[in-house]
Amino acid sequence: MTLIIAKICHGGVRVESDSTISDPNVVSNRNSIFSGVLKSIILNPSIAVSFAGDVEVAQSAIEKLFKENIFDITNVKKVLLSFNIESNYTTDFLVTSLENQPLLYKVQNGKIDVTNQSFWIGDIEGFNEFQREFVPNLKSLEPNKILESQTKAFDKVIEKGIPGIGGFRITFHRTEYGLQYLLQLSTYSGRPVTIRTSQNQSGNVILPIPFGDASTGAYSQNYLISKDPYKSAIGIHFHYGNFGALFCPRVSRKIIVVSNVNDREFIDTIKRNYGVELTGMIFKG
Repeated sequence: MTLIIAKICHGGVRVESDSTISDPNVVSNRNSIFSGVLKSIILNPSIAVSFAGDVEVAQSAIEKLFKENIFDITNVKKVLLSFNIESNYTTDFLVTSLENQPLLYKVQNGKIDVTNQSFWIGDIEGFNEFQREFVPNLKSLEPNKILESQTKAFDKVIEKGIPGIGGFRITFHRTEYGLQYLLQLSTYSGRPVTIRTSQNQSGNVILPIPFGDASTGAYSQNYLISKDPYKSAIGIHFHYGNFGALFCPRVSRKIIVVSNVNDREFIDTIKRNYGVELTGMIFKG
């Protein structure tokens, strides 16, 4: 199925989702993480929609919102409720909205519930695993630490390999600019390496840190976001694989993979071919 976890904490907002499609009618969905979809779509800086269940129904609902420019919270909820009912309750939605205060709306079983704390939709086994990872490892009640612990617990759920939950972890959160996807740069150098130090003419110590390469098991995932808050998109560049993947529901339902490009070339290709300007941290190594 999927798993969506959303939490509001002292005005902060963070929503986690996976990207796997578990439709048994599509054989390729069981073979590649790149056959997944973006399940949390930022409509504008104030409203985002996440979904679990029938992907075809959910994507049709999202496309209706974009096509008809439905971006006010009242009509967004009305449209999603109609799709939930018409799908015979097989597709659930979770709406994140920045109003006078941050609010979460869960559209499920033909009704809409609201909270200013937390909601989840998706697979119960995945949620139970999330709770087992989140609650015991919550070491601080500081808002930022709580939300960071949520993300780490979600990563653990994906690593468990629960059927229907996997692929990429996509996170969006509240920033000073509104709702945005989380910029991330994660690297792993592979097997242990020795760091050599040297001293330049000024007497300063230089610490060259080797990042390794594919032969050492190194990897790097660089998450990039759209500069345009009204054109929701997130790109992931894989430094050692020399390719990138774009999630942009306005452009395509599927993940767009661009091969044989470094991070800068990936950004340029996406801008040139799809009119989406990505920004983020550029990997150097």
